[in-house]
Amino acid sequence: MFQELKRQLLSGQTTFTKALPDALPALRGKITDEKLIWLSSELQGYQDGLSFYQTTSHELPPYRVVPGSLQAYYEDGTMEPLNHPYANRPQHFLSAPISWIEEFSTFSGDVSIVELPELSHFMAAQRAGVVVVTPKSELKRIIATFRNEFIKLLDQVMQQHPETV
Repeated sequence: MFQELKRQLLSGQTTFTKALPDALPALRGKITDEKLIWLSSELQGYQDGLSFYQTTSHELPPYRVVPGSLQAYYEDGTMEPLNHPYANRPQHFLSAPISWIEEFSTFSGDVSIVELPELSHFMAAQRAGVVVVTPKSELKRIIATFRNEFIKLLDQVMQQHPETV
């Protein structure tokens, strides 16, 4: 199972949106709980993404940190710079599920707009969400890094549990 999943991921025949729900039950008991939580967070989004802005001792994956600007995104599609201390940072954590990142990376243009739901509550009264505007190459980097880490994990599991190949 894992060998086929690895082949499909490397050849682009599947997405993480499809691969992770299939892999997670099969990985249970074969990898640590921390790794399962990591994979689940990639699938569902990082619920603790706000900790990136609140502390330097978070356990969020550094490969999801991107350069960019925080913007208020209004229902009519307009954006404006966010007036909040978090917006002064040069880098931001993308907490979105990997499926969103995969989808946003396919849109046209060189710039991507990714919603940050954990920050959107700041703008709820103004009927706006919070997005980070970042180069599309950053999304592709996140996908490639996660793919490499996930495949490395699958290789370790196949080596330790040959019956899963």
